[in-house]
Amino acid sequence: MSLFNQTARYLIITAFAIALTGSLGFYTLIHWKIRYEVDEILLSQVEQTQLRLQKQSLENVSDWDDNPRIERAKTPIRPEYTDLMVPDTLANRAPIAIRQFRKTVLANGQLYLITAQLPYYEFNELSREMSVGVIVGFLLLTTASVLIGLGLSRRLWRPFYATIDQLRNFRLDQIDPPHFLHNRIREFTLLNQSLSELTQKLRQQFLLQKQFTENASHELQTPLAVASAELELLMQSEQLTEIDHLHIERATNALTRLSQLNRSLLLLTQVENDQFIKAETLDLSALTERYIDEYRPFFEHKQLAITASIAAGVHLHMNRQLAGVLLTNLLKNAVRHSPAGGLVAIDLTPNAFTIRNTGEMLPFSEKQLFSRFVKDPARPDSTGLGLALVKQICDRYGLAIQYQYDFEAKQHLFQIKLPS
Repeated sequence: MSLFNQTARYLIITAFAIALTGSLGFYTLIHWKIRYEVDEILLSQVEQTQLRLQKQSLENVSDWDDNPRIERAKTPIRPEYTDLMVPDTLANRAPIAIRQFRKTVLANGQLYLITAQLPYYEFNELSREMSVGVIVGFLLLTTASVLIGLGLSRRLWRPFYATIDQLRNFRLDQIDPPHFLHNRIREFTLLNQSLSELTQKLRQQFLLQKQFTENASHELQTPLAVASAELELLMQSEQLTEIDHLHIERATNALTRLSQLNRSLLLLTQVENDQFIKAETLDLSALTERYIDEYRPFFEHKQLAITASIAAGVHLHMNRQLAGVLLTNLLKNAVRHSPAGGLVAIDLTPNAFTIRNTGEMLPFSEKQLFSRFVKDPARPDSTGLGLALVKQICDRYGLAIQYQYDFEAKQHLFQIKLPS
Protein backbone atom coordinates (compact mmCIF):
# COMPACT_ATOMS: atom_id res chain seq x y z
CA MET A 1 0.00 0.00 0.00
CA SER A 2 1.37 3.38 -0.95
CA LEU A 3 2.11 6.09 1.57
CA PHE A 4 -0.64 8.27 0.11
CA ASN A 5 -3.24 5.50 0.37
CA GLN A 6 -2.18 4.76 3.94
CA THR A 7 -2.44 8.47 4.77
CA ALA A 8 -5.87 8.60 3.14
CA ARG A 9 -6.99 5.58 5.15
CA TYR A 10 -5.87 7.15 8.43
CA LEU A 11 -7.51 10.47 7.55
CA ILE A 12 -10.81 8.85 6.62
CA ILE A 13 -10.88 6.63 9.71
CA THR A 14 -9.96 9.55 11.96
CA ALA A 15 -12.49 11.86 10.31
CA PHE A 16 -15.21 9.23 10.57
CA ALA A 17 -14.49 8.68 14.26
CA ILE A 18 -14.47 12.44 14.90
CA ALA A 19 -17.67 12.90 12.89
CA LEU A 20 -19.43 10.08 14.74
CA THR A 21 -18.30 11.30 18.14
CA GLY A 22 -19.06 14.92 17.28
CA SER A 23 -22.52 14.06 15.93
CA LEU A 24 -23.45 12.09 19.03
CA GLY A 25 -22.02 14.85 21.20
CA PHE A 26 -23.97 17.57 19.39
CA TYR A 27 -27.17 15.54 19.53
CA THR A 28 -26.73 14.94 23.27
CA LEU A 29 -25.90 18.61 23.89
CA ILE A 30 -28.92 19.90 21.94
CA HIS A 31 -31.24 17.41 23.60
CA TRP A 32 -29.91 18.30 27.03
CA LYS A 33 -30.18 22.04 26.35
CA ILE A 34 -33.79 21.81 25.18
CA ARG A 35 -34.74 19.68 28.17
CA TYR A 36 -33.04 22.20 30.43
CA GLU A 37 -35.09 25.02 28.90
CA VAL A 38 -38.32 22.98 29.26
CA ASP A 39 -37.52 22.34 32.90
CA GLU A 40 -36.93 26.06 33.38
CA ILE A 41 -40.37 26.80 31.88
CA LEU A 42 -42.07 24.24 34.14
CA LEU A 43 -40.27 25.58 37.21
CA SER A 44 -41.30 29.13 36.27
CA GLN A 45 -44.93 28.02 35.90
CA VAL A 46 -44.88 26.45 39.36
CA GLU A 47 -43.28 29.52 40.94
CA GLN A 48 -45.82 31.82 39.30
CA THR A 49 -48.64 29.56 40.51
CA GLN A 50 -47.20 29.69 44.00
CA LEU A 51 -47.21 33.53 43.87
CA ARG A 52 -50.80 33.55 42.65
CA LEU A 53 -51.84 31.19 45.45
CA GLN A 54 -50.38 33.60 47.96
CA LYS A 55 -52.53 36.39 46.53
CA GLN A 56 -55.68 34.60 45.36
CA SER A 57 -57.87 31.72 46.42
CA LEU A 58 -57.49 28.27 44.91
CA GLU A 59 -60.69 28.61 42.85
CA ASN A 60 -59.41 31.77 41.15
CA VAL A 61 -55.99 30.35 40.44
CA SER A 62 -57.04 27.13 38.68
CA ASP A 63 -57.10 27.45 34.88
CA TRP A 64 -59.64 25.90 32.55
CA ASP A 65 -57.22 23.31 31.21
CA ASP A 66 -56.10 22.25 34.72
CA ASN A 67 -52.47 22.99 33.91
CA PRO A 68 -50.82 23.53 36.29
CA ARG A 69 -52.96 21.29 38.41
CA ILE A 70 -53.25 22.37 42.07
CA GLU A 71 -54.12 20.00 44.86
CA ARG A 72 -54.15 20.35 48.57
CA ALA A 73 -51.42 18.24 50.16
CA LYS A 74 -50.83 17.03 53.66
CA THR A 75 -47.13 16.21 53.43
CA PRO A 76 -44.42 17.85 51.37
CA ILE A 77 -42.72 15.89 48.61
CA ARG A 78 -39.41 16.42 46.89
CA PRO A 79 -39.59 18.32 43.56
CA GLU A 80 -39.29 15.90 40.68
CA TYR A 81 -39.24 15.98 36.90
CA THR A 82 -40.66 13.01 34.99
CA ASP A 83 -41.25 12.05 31.36
CA LEU A 84 -44.68 10.62 30.57
CA MET A 85 -46.49 9.27 27.56
CA VAL A 86 -50.12 10.33 27.61
CA PRO A 87 -52.87 10.05 25.00
CA ASP A 88 -53.46 13.17 22.93
CA THR A 89 -57.06 14.21 23.45
CA LEU A 90 -56.98 16.36 20.29
CA ALA A 91 -55.43 13.89 17.86
CA ASN A 92 -56.94 10.40 17.98
CA ARG A 93 -55.50 9.86 21.43
CA ALA A 94 -52.15 9.12 19.99
CA PRO A 95 -49.45 8.90 22.68
CA ILE A 96 -47.40 12.05 23.06
CA ALA A 97 -44.39 12.82 25.20
CA ILE A 98 -45.04 15.02 28.23
CA ARG A 99 -42.55 16.59 30.58
CA GLN A 100 -43.99 16.93 34.09
CA PHE A 101 -42.85 18.80 37.19
CA ARG A 102 -44.33 18.26 40.65
CA LYS A 103 -43.61 20.32 43.70
CA THR A 104 -45.33 21.10 47.03
CA VAL A 105 -45.50 24.78 47.97
CA LEU A 106 -46.73 26.60 51.06
CA ALA A 107 -49.16 29.48 50.52
CA ASN A 108 -51.17 31.25 53.24
CA GLY A 109 -50.47 28.42 55.68
CA GLN A 110 -51.78 25.74 53.31
CA LEU A 111 -49.64 23.10 51.60
CA TYR A 112 -50.36 22.60 47.88
CA LEU A 113 -49.09 20.05 45.38
CA ILE A 114 -48.59 21.78 42.03
CA THR A 115 -48.20 19.61 38.91
CA ALA A 116 -47.12 21.40 35.71
CA GLN A 117 -46.97 19.61 32.34
CA LEU A 118 -45.65 20.63 29.01
CA PRO A 119 -45.92 18.64 25.74
CA TYR A 120 -42.47 17.60 24.75
CA TYR A 121 -42.93 16.22 21.27
CA GLU A 122 -42.46 19.59 19.58
CA PHE A 123 -39.19 20.05 21.38
CA ASN A 124 -38.17 16.51 20.46
CA GLU A 125 -38.95 17.24 16.84
CA LEU A 126 -37.03 20.48 17.06
CA SER A 127 -34.14 18.60 18.70
CA ARG A 128 -34.12 15.98 15.94
CA GLU A 129 -34.24 18.56 13.16
CA MET A 130 -31.45 20.58 14.70
CA SER A 131 -29.40 17.45 15.32
CA VAL A 132 -29.86 16.22 11.77
CA GLY A 133 -28.91 19.62 10.44
CA VAL A 134 -25.85 19.82 12.61
CA ILE A 135 -24.79 16.22 11.83
CA VAL A 136 -25.22 16.69 8.08
CA GLY A 137 -23.34 19.94 8.21
CA PHE A 138 -20.64 18.33 10.33
CA LEU A 139 -20.27 15.42 7.94
CA LEU A 140 -20.10 17.75 4.94
CA LEU A 141 -17.43 19.83 6.62
CA THR A 142 -15.52 16.71 7.62
CA THR A 143 -15.71 15.29 4.10
CA ALA A 144 -14.54 18.59 2.67
CA SER A 145 -11.70 18.69 5.19
CA VAL A 146 -10.63 15.13 4.28
CA LEU A 147 -10.71 15.86 0.56
CA ILE A 148 -8.75 19.06 0.99
CA GLY A 149 -6.30 17.26 3.28
CA LEU A 150 -5.78 14.48 0.75
CA GLY A 151 -5.29 16.98 -2.05
CA LEU A 152 -2.72 18.87 0.00
CA SER A 153 -1.05 15.61 1.01
CA ARG A 154 -0.78 14.49 -2.61
CA ARG A 155 0.72 17.84 -3.51
CA LEU A 156 3.17 17.78 -0.60
CA TRP A 157 4.35 14.21 -1.32
CA ARG A 158 4.75 14.80 -5.06
CA PRO A 159 8.52 15.58 -4.81
CA PHE A 160 8.98 12.39 -2.77
CA TYR A 161 7.37 10.23 -5.46
CA ALA A 162 9.46 12.01 -8.10
CA THR A 163 12.55 11.01 -6.13
CA ILE A 164 11.34 7.40 -5.99
CA ASP A 165 10.86 7.41 -9.77
CA GLN A 166 14.40 8.68 -10.18
CA LEU A 167 15.76 5.90 -7.96
CA ARG A 168 13.62 3.25 -9.70
CA ASN A 169 15.06 4.17 -13.08
CA PHE A 170 18.62 4.58 -11.80
CA ARG A 171 21.21 2.12 -13.08
CA LEU A 172 24.78 1.99 -11.91
CA ASP A 173 26.14 1.69 -15.43
CA GLN A 174 24.17 4.58 -16.92
CA ILE A 175 26.16 7.51 -18.19
CA ASP A 176 24.16 10.35 -16.70
CA PRO A 177 23.71 10.43 -12.93
CA PRO A 178 20.15 10.78 -11.60
CA HIS A 179 18.92 14.34 -11.42
CA PHE A 180 16.88 14.91 -8.29
CA LEU A 181 14.57 17.90 -8.56
CA HIS A 182 14.98 20.85 -6.22
CA ASN A 183 11.94 21.78 -4.12
CA ARG A 184 11.04 24.20 -1.37
CA ILE A 185 10.60 21.59 1.38
CA ARG A 186 13.77 21.42 3.42
CA GLU A 187 13.46 17.73 4.36
CA PHE A 188 13.03 16.66 0.74
CA THR A 189 15.94 18.87 -0.30
CA LEU A 190 18.17 17.19 2.30
CA LEU A 191 16.93 13.76 1.18
CA ASN A 192 17.71 14.52 -2.46
CA GLN A 193 21.15 15.87 -1.59
CA SER A 194 21.93 12.73 0.43
CA LEU A 195 20.68 10.45 -2.33
CA SER A 196 22.64 12.36 -4.94
CA GLU A 197 25.88 11.95 -2.95
CA LEU A 198 25.08 8.31 -2.24
CA THR A 199 24.39 7.43 -5.88
CA GLN A 200 27.58 9.17 -6.99
CA LYS A 201 29.63 7.15 -4.50
CA LEU A 202 27.90 3.93 -5.48
CA ARG A 203 28.48 4.61 -9.15
CA GLN A 204 32.18 5.33 -8.55
CA GLN A 205 32.57 2.13 -6.54
CA PHE A 206 30.70 0.18 -9.18
CA LEU A 207 32.93 1.47 -11.96
CA LEU A 208 36.07 0.74 -9.94
CA GLN A 209 34.88 -2.76 -9.13
CA LYS A 210 33.85 -3.38 -12.71
CA GLN A 211 37.24 -2.24 -13.93
CA PHE A 212 38.95 -4.47 -11.37
CA THR A 213 37.00 -7.59 -12.34
CA GLU A 214 37.62 -6.95 -16.04
CA ASN A 215 41.35 -6.45 -15.45
CA ALA A 216 41.54 -9.42 -13.11
CA SER A 217 39.76 -11.60 -15.64
CA HIS A 218 42.22 -10.65 -18.36
CA GLU A 219 45.36 -10.66 -16.22
CA LEU A 220 44.59 -14.04 -14.65
CA GLN A 221 43.21 -15.88 -17.63
CA THR A 222 46.09 -14.92 -19.93
CA PRO A 223 48.94 -16.48 -17.90
CA LEU A 224 46.77 -19.50 -17.13
CA ALA A 225 46.13 -20.02 -20.83
CA VAL A 226 49.83 -19.55 -21.62
CA ALA A 227 50.85 -22.03 -18.92
CA SER A 228 48.32 -24.60 -20.17
CA ALA A 229 49.51 -24.22 -23.75
CA GLU A 230 53.14 -24.59 -22.73
CA LEU A 231 52.36 -27.73 -20.75
CA GLU A 232 50.48 -29.23 -23.70
CA LEU A 233 53.49 -28.57 -25.93
CA LEU A 234 55.77 -30.08 -23.33
CA MET A 235 53.63 -33.22 -23.17
CA GLN A 236 54.22 -33.74 -26.89
CA SER A 237 57.96 -34.03 -26.32
CA GLU A 238 59.37 -37.52 -26.98
CA GLN A 239 62.08 -37.08 -24.39
CA LEU A 240 59.68 -37.13 -21.45
CA THR A 241 59.44 -40.18 -19.29
CA GLU A 242 56.18 -41.69 -18.16
CA ILE A 243 56.59 -40.11 -14.75
CA ASP A 244 57.19 -36.72 -16.38
CA HIS A 245 53.95 -37.16 -18.36
CA LEU A 246 52.09 -37.95 -15.17
CA HIS A 247 53.38 -34.83 -13.38
CA ILE A 248 52.65 -32.60 -16.38
CA GLU A 249 49.16 -34.05 -16.70
CA ARG A 250 48.47 -33.31 -13.02
CA ALA A 251 49.76 -29.76 -13.48
CA THR A 252 47.56 -29.30 -16.57
CA ASN A 253 44.49 -30.54 -14.71
CA ALA A 254 45.26 -28.23 -11.81
CA LEU A 255 45.61 -25.28 -14.17
CA THR A 256 42.34 -26.22 -15.88
CA ARG A 257 40.50 -26.31 -12.54
CA LEU A 258 42.16 -23.03 -11.55
CA SER A 259 41.05 -21.44 -14.82
CA GLN A 260 37.48 -22.71 -14.32
CA LEU A 261 37.50 -21.48 -10.75
CA ASN A 262 38.76 -18.07 -11.86
CA ARG A 263 36.05 -17.74 -14.51
CA SER A 264 33.34 -18.86 -12.11
CA LEU A 265 34.43 -16.49 -9.35
CA LEU A 266 34.64 -13.56 -11.76
CA LEU A 267 31.27 -14.39 -13.22
CA LEU A 268 29.77 -14.71 -9.75
CA THR A 269 31.21 -11.32 -8.80
CA GLN A 270 29.83 -9.74 -11.96
CA VAL A 271 26.37 -11.13 -11.26
CA GLU A 272 26.49 -9.90 -7.67
CA ASN A 273 27.60 -6.46 -8.87
CA ASP A 274 24.67 -6.37 -11.27
CA GLN A 275 26.95 -5.90 -14.25
CA PHE A 276 24.62 -7.77 -16.60
CA ILE A 277 22.13 -4.96 -17.03
CA LYS A 278 21.16 -5.65 -20.62
CA ALA A 279 18.18 -7.95 -20.86
CA GLU A 280 15.98 -9.15 -23.68
CA THR A 281 13.03 -11.40 -24.22
CA LEU A 282 14.51 -14.83 -24.90
CA ASP A 283 12.94 -17.82 -26.54
CA LEU A 284 13.68 -20.16 -23.66
CA SER A 285 12.33 -23.15 -25.58
CA ALA A 286 14.80 -22.70 -28.44
CA LEU A 287 17.63 -21.90 -26.06
CA THR A 288 17.00 -25.05 -23.99
CA GLU A 289 16.90 -27.29 -27.07
CA ARG A 290 20.10 -25.71 -28.33
CA TYR A 291 22.02 -26.40 -25.12
CA ILE A 292 20.60 -29.93 -24.90
CA ASP A 293 21.97 -30.59 -28.37
CA GLU A 294 25.34 -29.16 -27.36
CA TYR A 295 25.51 -31.40 -24.31
CA ARG A 296 24.14 -34.48 -26.06
CA PRO A 297 27.68 -35.84 -26.76
CA PHE A 298 28.44 -35.66 -23.04
CA PHE A 299 25.22 -37.55 -22.24
CA GLU A 300 26.06 -40.19 -24.84
CA HIS A 301 29.68 -40.46 -23.68
CA LYS A 302 28.42 -41.28 -20.21
CA GLN A 303 25.66 -43.51 -21.61
CA LEU A 304 22.95 -41.40 -20.00
CA ALA A 305 19.40 -41.75 -21.23
CA ILE A 306 18.00 -38.29 -21.82
CA THR A 307 14.34 -37.37 -22.23
CA ALA A 308 13.19 -33.86 -22.97
CA SER A 309 9.72 -32.35 -23.07
CA ILE A 310 10.08 -28.77 -24.25
CA ALA A 311 6.96 -26.69 -24.65
CA ALA A 312 7.14 -24.31 -27.59
CA GLY A 313 6.93 -20.55 -27.24
CA VAL A 314 8.16 -20.20 -23.64
CA HIS A 315 9.79 -16.79 -23.27
CA LEU A 316 11.76 -15.23 -20.46
CA HIS A 317 13.07 -11.69 -20.09
CA MET A 318 16.70 -11.83 -18.93
CA ASN A 319 20.29 -11.42 -20.01
CA ARG A 320 21.20 -13.91 -22.74
CA GLN A 321 24.63 -14.72 -21.32
CA LEU A 322 23.25 -15.39 -17.86
CA ALA A 323 20.46 -17.54 -19.32
CA GLY A 324 23.17 -19.64 -20.99
CA VAL A 325 25.12 -19.94 -17.75
CA LEU A 326 21.95 -20.95 -15.91
CA LEU A 327 21.05 -23.74 -18.36
CA THR A 328 24.57 -25.05 -18.96
CA ASN A 329 25.38 -25.20 -15.26
CA LEU A 330 22.26 -27.29 -14.59
CA LEU A 331 23.00 -29.58 -17.54
CA LYS A 332 26.64 -29.87 -16.52
CA ASN A 333 25.60 -30.67 -12.97
CA ALA A 334 23.26 -33.42 -14.22
CA VAL A 335 25.99 -34.95 -16.40
CA ARG A 336 28.63 -34.76 -13.71
CA HIS A 337 26.61 -36.22 -10.87
CA SER A 338 24.69 -38.92 -12.74
CA PRO A 339 26.14 -42.43 -12.70
CA ALA A 340 26.96 -44.10 -16.00
CA GLY A 341 23.83 -45.52 -17.59
CA GLY A 342 21.64 -43.15 -15.54
CA LEU A 343 18.71 -40.99 -16.55
CA VAL A 344 18.35 -37.25 -17.17
CA ALA A 345 14.87 -35.80 -17.76
CA ILE A 346 14.29 -32.19 -18.81
CA ASP A 347 10.87 -30.61 -18.78
CA LEU A 348 10.01 -27.06 -19.82
CA THR A 349 6.48 -25.67 -19.45
CA PRO A 350 5.25 -22.07 -19.43
CA ASN A 351 5.30 -22.30 -15.63
CA ALA A 352 8.56 -24.06 -14.80
CA PHE A 353 11.86 -25.48 -15.99
CA THR A 354 12.59 -28.86 -14.39
CA ILE A 355 15.61 -31.12 -14.67
CA ARG A 356 15.91 -34.52 -12.96
CA ASN A 357 18.86 -36.85 -12.88
CA THR A 358 19.58 -40.10 -11.12
CA GLY A 359 22.26 -40.15 -8.46
CA GLU A 360 23.07 -40.85 -4.86
CA MET A 361 21.73 -38.53 -2.22
CA LEU A 362 23.71 -35.46 -1.22
CA PRO A 363 26.65 -36.07 1.10
CA PHE A 364 25.83 -32.77 2.85
CA SER A 365 22.74 -30.87 3.99
CA GLU A 366 20.32 -29.60 1.35
CA LYS A 367 20.63 -26.15 2.90
CA GLN A 368 24.25 -26.06 1.73
CA LEU A 369 23.47 -27.12 -1.82
CA PHE A 370 23.60 -23.60 -3.26
CA SER A 371 26.45 -22.39 -1.05
CA ARG A 372 29.85 -21.61 -2.52
CA PHE A 373 32.61 -24.21 -2.44
CA VAL A 374 30.28 -26.89 -1.11
CA LYS A 375 30.87 -29.97 -3.26
CA ASP A 376 30.83 -33.73 -3.22
CA PRO A 377 34.15 -34.95 -1.73
CA ALA A 378 34.06 -37.73 -4.29
CA ARG A 379 34.25 -35.08 -7.06
CA PRO A 380 37.45 -33.08 -6.35
CA ASP A 381 37.43 -31.72 -9.92
CA SER A 382 34.29 -29.70 -9.17
CA THR A 383 34.71 -26.00 -8.31
CA GLY A 384 31.67 -25.97 -6.01
CA LEU A 385 30.45 -22.76 -7.66
CA GLY A 386 28.10 -24.01 -10.40
CA LEU A 387 24.92 -24.20 -8.35
CA ALA A 388 25.89 -21.05 -6.41
CA LEU A 389 25.93 -19.26 -9.77
CA VAL A 390 22.54 -20.77 -10.66
CA LYS A 391 21.07 -19.55 -7.38
CA GLN A 392 22.61 -16.10 -7.81
CA ILE A 393 21.18 -15.75 -11.32
CA CYS A 394 17.74 -16.93 -10.16
CA ASP A 395 17.80 -14.40 -7.33
CA ARG A 396 18.89 -11.70 -9.78
CA TYR A 397 15.71 -12.22 -11.82
CA GLY A 398 13.34 -13.18 -9.00
CA LEU A 399 13.08 -16.81 -10.13
CA ALA A 400 12.31 -19.29 -7.35
CA ILE A 401 14.47 -22.41 -7.52
CA GLN A 402 13.61 -25.58 -5.60
CA TYR A 403 15.49 -28.80 -4.97
CA GLN A 404 14.08 -32.22 -4.01
CA TYR A 405 15.50 -35.70 -3.77
CA ASP A 406 13.34 -38.72 -4.54
CA PHE A 407 14.67 -41.49 -2.29
CA GLU A 408 12.71 -44.26 -4.04
CA ALA A 409 13.75 -43.33 -7.57
CA LYS A 410 17.11 -41.96 -6.37
CA GLN A 411 16.65 -38.83 -8.41
CA HIS A 412 17.67 -35.23 -7.88
CA LEU A 413 15.13 -32.65 -9.01
CA PHE A 414 15.81 -28.97 -9.69
CA GLN A 415 12.84 -26.80 -10.59
CA ILE A 416 12.82 -23.11 -11.51
CA LYS A 417 9.46 -21.37 -11.37
CA LEU A 418 8.90 -19.09 -14.35
CA PRO A 419 6.92 -15.85 -14.15
CA SER A 420 3.43 -16.12 -15.59
